[in-house]
Parts: sequence; C-alpha cells; structure tokens
Amino acid sequence: MVHQMNDILIMMMVWLGTNTPYNTHISIPNVIQTEKANLCRNYGIASKGQCSTAQLVGFYNKSNTIYLHHNFNHTNISDQGRLLHELVHYVQWANGIHKTTCLGHLEVEAYEIQDRWRARYNLTSTLDPFKKVLLEASCDD
Repeated sequence: MVHQMNDILIMMMVWLGTNTPYNTHISIPNVIQTEKANLCRNYGIASKGQCSTAQLVGFYNKSNTIYLHHNFNHTNISDQGRLLHELVHYVQWANGIHKTTCLGHLEVEAYEIQDRWRARYNLTSTLDPFKKVLLEASCDD
C-alpha cells in the first residue's frame, strides 16, 4: 500500500507541476490514515460533539504530513481527489504562497484544482458557488 500511495503522490505531483504555476520539484509528503477522532484531535477539534458534526476527511498539517480518514481508498478516484486537494495545500505551503495569500483564497484554489482534476474523470465539482463565496468572504479586509 505504501508503494502504491507513493506512486499516486508522484503522479499527482507531476500533474500539479504541469497544471499549476507551482514548483513541484519537492519531496512528497507523508500520508497517514487515521480514525476520525484522531483527525479531529490533530486538526485542533477537541470536542467530541464538534468532531462528530465536522465533515473532516483530511487535512495538511504544514509539517510535511497529510492526514486522511481511515476509510480513504487509494484506488477510488473520488478519494484520490481528496488527496490531491490536500497535496495542493502541501505544494502551496512548500512554495511559500501562504505567506502572501489569505487562507480562504488558498482553499478556493485547492478546490478549483481538485475539480479540474476530477473533471478528467467526469466527476462532479466539489466547490459549489456558495462555499466559494463564503471562503473568499473570509479574506475581505
């Protein structure tokens, strides 16, 4: 499984390198699959109630690690899209873009890149217009 995950990550890094302006000649991140409670804890959600209602299935923790829900299936194209989304955040961070760009804009960009990747497989978009407005509104000064 680790070898297959590395192959997927390398393929996605190559795709990101040809489909984004980012430098992707960087090491691939660690990927950890874990239970939702551990995802919440590592993300900073301490309350069991908040964790149970959170739609958290993965995140990048800014220290070379992507966390994914234990149900992540590396052969499922939709799940691969979730991994790509987190990989975009890893690449954004490695390129230093987080220093000059609001996190809401970085999140929108990750969804848009994920949706371009999903479109290759005829999958529907994950970023609806309302979510985009909310994310971008968080960046208004």
